Amino acid sequence: MTGELKQEDLEQVQKLCKEAGIVPVINPANEDLRMKELKRLGMLEKDLEKDRRYSSLTEVVTYLTGCTHCFINILGSTVQRCKVAYGFSKEEAESAPRDMPRDFSICQFSLNNPHQPLIIEDLLEDERTKPIVSLPDYPPIRFYAGSPLISSRGFSMGTLCVVDGVSKSLKHNQIEGLRLLADQIVSLIESEHDAKQPKESETKTDGEPAETSGRYYSSATILFADIVGFTSKVERLEPGELLATLDTFFRGFDKIVEKHKIRKVKTIGDAYMCVGGISEQRNSHAKNVCVAALDMLRFVEGVNLQQEVLGNERWELRIGIHSGPLIAGTSGNAFDIWGDAVNIASRMESSSEPGKVHISEKTKDYLEGVGQLTSRGEIKLKGKGVWSTFFLESLNS
Repeated sequence: MTGELKQEDLEQVQKLCKEAGIVPVINPANEDLRMKELKRLGMLEKDLEKDRRYSSLTEVVTYLTGCTHCFINILGSTVQRCKVAYGFSKEEAESAPRDMPRDFSICQFSLNNPHQPLIIEDLLEDERTKPIVSLPDYPPIRFYAGSPLISSRGFSMGTLCVVDGVSKSLKHNQIEGLRLLADQIVSLIESEHDAKQPKESETKTDGEPAETSGRYYSSATILFADIVGFTSKVERLEPGELLATLDTFFRGFDKIVEKHKIRKVKTIGDAYMCVGGISEQRNSHAKNVCVAALDMLRFVEGVNLQQEVLGNERWELRIGIHSGPLIAGTSGNAFDIWGDAVNIASRMESSSEPGKVHISEKTKDYLEGVGQLTSRGEIKLKGKGVWSTFFLESLNS
């Protein structure tokens, strides 16, 4: 089974969509690679229903979200294939079709933003889904929440989703719980796949050059920090003094990062970059990074006290923080991170102010009320549109 519709069936589906006013999702630019990833893991053919672990996880999701039904759905290029469905009677489960044209599914819209949860509080009010749920034979559902199933290589395979017959909303910790369980499902699938593969030592040839390799993390927190007015300092200060001061800062930052169990990525000129949520996959990564940021500011202030005693000028640090999905791995022999969340964190830093920790609303959500924040209102981040951001003043113990 390929999981794809025949051409004549696809044309019929497209005709029905047009008549119903449904605007299907266009295949993403990396669709060929995405389908190769599905094939690599055998996702369209894999039978998850017989493994109690998957049905148990979908049951947990219904308890977590308070929804009636939960699904593990895999998205082909033209077909959505249901692998696990929880919340049905035995008779309903046996009679329900497991394949449906992707163009008639709700999960298809996750492909538009595959690294973020898709929450639609009222399907009859959303322009994307209203024509679909209004179809005569469509199940009577009003609410949908789905977390993408992202492989370790960063490709969207489908969703872990819940539906309900009434409109509702989910809290941040419920959405996070859905994401964590989606990660657990992917981890189980890939562990089973990897266990069947030849060991690397049996396939790798001696002398092969190091390649870029990485792993997807659905949630992490990135920090960028840089010295304010560094260019002008380069023009005024002796090279030896400049490098010695930078070295003092970066050595101090390294100790702070190690203390809070987050990972240094690299330094770029006068900029320092680190990430939480890679070494330890816990929801505390945002708090750990924010605590480190405040410690960095205090460390710089301590150095400035010494600088003033010596009659030297002050140094100012500005920091930007954002939380989101990313790829972490090695390029050559160096650790690095990639993804839109990394770019946003960089924008947060460049639009910060001296002596301030500038955080995004997503990072604020992960703090879950433990921080003292000052709203900055809506600001424009270069190339990223308008964002609601905050200055972090302190954290509760």
